[in-house]
Amino acid sequence: MDDNSDKPVNREDDGKSRSKKKVKKTKKSNYAWLVWGISVLFLSFALTVLFSFITEIAIKDSAALICVIVLLVLLILNIGCDVLANAIMSCTQDAFFAMASNKIKGSKRAVALCRNATKLSSIFADVIGDICGIVSGSAGAALAVHFAVSNQIWALISSIMVSAVIGALTVGGKAIFKHFATKFNKQIVFGFARFTTFFKKEK
Repeated sequence: MDDNSDKPVNREDDGKSRSKKKVKKTKKSNYAWLVWGISVLFLSFALTVLFSFITEIAIKDSAALICVIVLLVLLILNIGCDVLANAIMSCTQDAFFAMASNKIKGSKRAVALCRNATKLSSIFADVIGDICGIVSGSAGAALAVHFAVSNQIWALISSIMVSAVIGALTVGGKAIFKHFATKFNKQIVFGFARFTTFFKKEK
């Protein structure tokens, strides 16, 4: 017979191990915000460097048309990320459970997006959106140079007008498309989730 069956179970040790695990989990949860904040900081820095580098190469000594194209790309990316962030935040994962059970491509990724809605919304709306706004300012300054002449007053006016147009299109575009983001949130989230499966397959 096995002698282990006769040994009494030490419930105190078991209780201590469980309490230690709870303490570790509590410590991790207490510092989760700090880890997330530091991660966003480094991500923002890396993306800003990347976007600024690409923009500077594209607009340096370029024609006004190139500057306009770069600005439009940044504007579309900014508004698009805001739309995606609003769609993810307003969408529930319950909408994709039936699709996931039927093994429809992209449905599991859509559930994962909804579960991490807060973090993803912060990345798309705050990180990428704000970076696009900052970088578009540099592109707008380069565009204003093309309209400016030796007259300092005209240079000031052109700079102000370019900045005003960029700001109006950005804020106005976000306001207009926010309605569509919440109304068609399921379609937008599923479409983006399916798009990501081309780069990384679902588990």
